[in-house]
Amino acid sequence: MKKYLLTFSLLSIFSSLAFGQTEQKRHFKNEDKKFNDWSVSVYGGGNLIQNSDLVSWSSGWFTPGYDLQFQINKQISHSFGLSLQYQYGNTRQKGLVVDEFLSGKNGYAWGKTEYHGISLMGDLNVSNLWRRVDNTSQFRWALHAYAGAGILGYDATRNNYNGSGNEFRTITKQSLNDKSFYSQVGLGLRHKLSNRFDIELKAMYVMTGDEEFDASGTPYPGHWTAADMEEGRDDNMMTLSLGLHYKFGKHKEALQWHAPTGSAGIGLSDNTLFECVDADGDGVCDQWDRCLDTPPGVRVDGSGCSLDSDGDGVPDSEDKCPTIPGPPTNGGCPEKLVQISGDEVALLVTSALEGVEFDYDSDRIREASYGKLNNAYEVLIANPTYKFYVEGHTDAAGGVEYNQKLSERRAASVIRYLANKGVDTSNLVPVGKGKSELKHVECNPVSNCPAWKNLENRRVIFKEIK
Repeated sequence: MKKYLLTFSLLSIFSSLAFGQTEQKRHFKNEDKKFNDWSVSVYGGGNLIQNSDLVSWSSGWFTPGYDLQFQINKQISHSFGLSLQYQYGNTRQKGLVVDEFLSGKNGYAWGKTEYHGISLMGDLNVSNLWRRVDNTSQFRWALHAYAGAGILGYDATRNNYNGSGNEFRTITKQSLNDKSFYSQVGLGLRHKLSNRFDIELKAMYVMTGDEEFDASGTPYPGHWTAADMEEGRDDNMMTLSLGLHYKFGKHKEALQWHAPTGSAGIGLSDNTLFECVDADGDGVCDQWDRCLDTPPGVRVDGSGCSLDSDGDGVPDSEDKCPTIPGPPTNGGCPEKLVQISGDEVALLVTSALEGVEFDYDSDRIREASYGKLNNAYEVLIANPTYKFYVEGHTDAAGGVEYNQKLSERRAASVIRYLANKGVDTSNLVPVGKGKSELKHVECNPVSNCPAWKNLENRRVIFKEIK
């Protein structure tokens, strides 16, 4: 029962998502329609019965059946429709069971189930529901979600065991009535071939609500039978179909392929040309630009005003510390950083640069270290009055002269990066130390230490020039 309530809940959700409440000035009539909203569909494909006693596939066999679907469709809105569906098919399934009437020997039982059902299906056009206002591309592909319920009739037959004989006998026969309720959910990918025809690939999961749909029958007291293999589970089925839709009516276009956001999103008709005037070149049209004099190259928000990344009230274009909040009187930088000593600044920068990585045998800084250098930049730009030695150090691998030159190049590379960010290079002096001042002196040679100690020997540190 919970399963059936869930199916109807899905239908309710689909319709609530698709139907919008809009104020009407007058009653909408058929002559007001601009789009076709009726169509017929035919699907053909295969089925696989599963979650049952006898199944369509297992280790050693794969026996799909066939499934046909015929629909009459009514499009209610741009994104939601209803379909009356007639479904017909035949399943083929197999299982290793015990003969409940003969000698009790193990054997394979083959089952066939001929079924037909009538159901009401809800169709949610997900692509139309999610289509962006600014998407002006041609609308030819759409993802559909389905949920429906109805009544199901079937004739479940089974043959002798071990493949002996081809005669199938009826195990369960269910007529098409209000006691044979079933439901299904699924997805479809539809493509618009023309204004009249669509093609669709659709996959559905059918819940029969019946434990005898697979021809396993009912349990037989005192015997282990086919009905005991998956006792307590309703038999379900999966279908995969290819369908063709024919849309009819006097109009040129179908309602399901017309996205209302395509023309109504900005309140203009399809034939209206909109000219975007952007005097300051910030990418926001003047009609919506709240800051019409944004300087060139400044990043702006949706209203055309300069971004304020740290939220301190100073626009990024004027903020000397755009990622650290600070008062406007200090250029957007924290005042406490200005008040610390040069040694403390050097310690902060050195700590920020700890673990900066270079390419092997090179002074090229790895991209993964850019964040650390950016943090060092924030500290230096907030304390522009101090001068520092930028010392490059290497590990103990390699010769003295080679490491000396490598450390000089790496120190210069750090200064070059900071200079490109806006740091005054006259305040930074590169110094190469090579391997003369190892942080871990026991790592000479490098084989004496683990990799992390040798990595810490390869460092860049700042020292104040007093």
